[in-house]
Amino acid sequence: MDLGTIIIGVICIALCALPFVLTNRNKKNKEKEILNSLKEFAKQHDSEITEHEISECYAIGLDKTKHAISFLQKTKDQVNLQFIDLSTIKNSEINNISKSIGKNETTLDKLNLKLNVIGKNKPSIVLEFYNSDINFQPGNEFDSIEKWNKIINSLLQNQQQNKAA
Repeated sequence: MDLGTIIIGVICIALCALPFVLTNRNKKNKEKEILNSLKEFAKQHDSEITEHEISECYAIGLDKTKHAISFLQKTKDQVNLQFIDLSTIKNSEINNISKSIGKNETTLDKLNLKLNVIGKNKPSIVLEFYNSDINFQPGNEFDSIEKWNKIINSLLQNQQQNKAA
């Protein structure tokens, strides 16, 4: 092969790879920005993020020492932030809300993590992991919500055992 063919081949490969590299870099920058926002929000509540997960529309962080959750939800127009002290939470559960699209067909509408507050007349706290009005199709939200439900319930169980001891 001659040098000209090699140079053209290398340029073509670089041009084909460039969109993937730029997209990946853009995604990492957005994730870093969201994580910084979540950490700053937690810091405002004298909390520190020790474990976190970031998605396209939400970010969730846990402070294991203070037993607190910080949650960021991005919609088309705004960013919603929630700080939850787990000492006020009884348990958590997954709410899978579906809507009917035909006679015998349903589709996922919302996927929420519902935190039930201690006390009879206090409303539950809802953390929205997926909303069909915002996202076209769910991604890894099912795995993520199951993971966080398990983490939160485990922390709450340990907290109750420590109180009993």
